[in-house]
Amino acid sequence: MTAESYLGRWLRGAPDSSPGSTQEAFSGLMPELRQPLEVALANGGTGLRSRVSLKPGQAFAHYHVERELGRGAMAAVYRARDDRDERVVALKILSLGEDWPEDRLEEAKLRLLREAEATSTLQHPDIVSTYEAGEHDGRVYLAMELVEGVSLATHTYEGRLLPPRMATEMCARVAAALHYAHQRGVVHRDVKPANIVFDQHSRRIRIMDFGVARFADSHATRTGIVLGSPSYMAPEQLDGRRVTGSSDQFSLGVSLFQLLTGMLPFRADSMPGLMKSIATLAPPPLRSIRPDLPDTLGEALERALQKDPDARFGSASELSLALHDCGRSIDPALR
Repeated sequence: MTAESYLGRWLRGAPDSSPGSTQEAFSGLMPELRQPLEVALANGGTGLRSRVSLKPGQAFAHYHVERELGRGAMAAVYRARDDRDERVVALKILSLGEDWPEDRLEEAKLRLLREAEATSTLQHPDIVSTYEAGEHDGRVYLAMELVEGVSLATHTYEGRLLPPRMATEMCARVAAALHYAHQRGVVHRDVKPANIVFDQHSRRIRIMDFGVARFADSHATRTGIVLGSPSYMAPEQLDGRRVTGSSDQFSLGVSLFQLLTGMLPFRADSMPGLMKSIATLAPPPLRSIRPDLPDTLGEALERALQKDPDARFGSASELSLALHDCGRSIDPALR
């Protein structure tokens, strides 16, 4: 899957049509809760929809649009070329006016630009770079690195699972990159396989969608909106408590469990049921599903998925080290 097809699917909020328990886990959720940037208003209203529509060849600020990559709630993304240096970027243009009242719109723009500026300081080989954040014609935009690769969401169901050693080592690298971000005050808030891309040519793992996570979270607090992907959220994130780097640990634990087993550790037929499961139920033991995997890996996942943030690893770096150790104990030939 190319970066373009992945981004298009991501922004359209298309439900996963893949067979297996991944689809089943989301089948009972309202459509607006199934994918990132899809929203459910507390009063049952409709989701945010972008009004941006640029054509190939059209100029926006100092960029020329080559083609649309995708669109969805709050944003449209285009493949574009920077007129200043000919660099090709993923240009994300956000629509705030549809949701924010006029008297709060400027505040919203400034907040988003501040958050994007913080994200642009993240210079890590496993994090998609944000090159620029700005405003043009009343719209906030982000120019980001255009990444080629395969979303790990394609490897979350039976028949498409990665070798467990590969999946574990990939998630160890993700944890290390998250630790780097956490040290700089940035929490992702939407860690999941769909936001992790593997470039098979460079053998690099890349984390996407740091750009608006913090802004979206603060906006959700104001409006009563549930943003992101509930199946991967930590208990404290679902019930509105403070979100920290430990919350990203939980989400990564859910992601790795799914990559190893083809199923989510917490499932339900409704949003209230899912929230209750995440908040109160223990995940199934990893070895009850994959008895061929080492006890240490199950123990690491159990710790990352603790309900109490303080009971998880002390940092994402500690989680990374634990997963590296576990990965080395898995037979590389194991499928």
